[in-house]
Amino acid sequence: MMKKKLLTLSLGLLLCGMLPGVAGAAPHFKSNKELAAYFWNQIFNEHHTEVIDQLTDDHYIQHNPGFKDGKQAFKEGVTGFLKEFPKSSAEIKHMGADGDLVFIHNHIKLNPQDRGQAAVDIFRIKKGKIVEHWDVIQDIPEKAENNNTMF
Repeated sequence: MMKKKLLTLSLGLLLCGMLPGVAGAAPHFKSNKELAAYFWNQIFNEHHTEVIDQLTDDHYIQHNPGFKDGKQAFKEGVTGFLKEFPKSSAEIKHMGADGDLVFIHNHIKLNPQDRGQAAVDIFRIKKGKIVEHWDVIQDIPEKAENNNTMF
């Protein structure tokens, strides 16, 4: 009985937007870094693209030359990527923030067996919305000239 009450309470809070999740209003964040981590994990690890509607500005500026500007173009690009690579993930390894900029150093994998890529994504956040994005991505080689990892 207690488990059922807790499940009902959690579901209710989720739907009201009071717990992190994709249903209802976006949760409130203590910092831009917290917002970016939530946004990142919802999209690239949970594959919940609805968060783009909640946390991306309509006039989203994209610096990756493979994507057009705008929230809708971003959502369509991400949705296409996730459809093509349904087992993809992007684990956050490091994060930093400087004013309205948040930096995410991450390990992108197209599937669990993929060696993957190391990437740094930079988001500019204004009034609780992601307004701009840059990224730098490099393949993880089979062999390196040193014993250091890319993370």
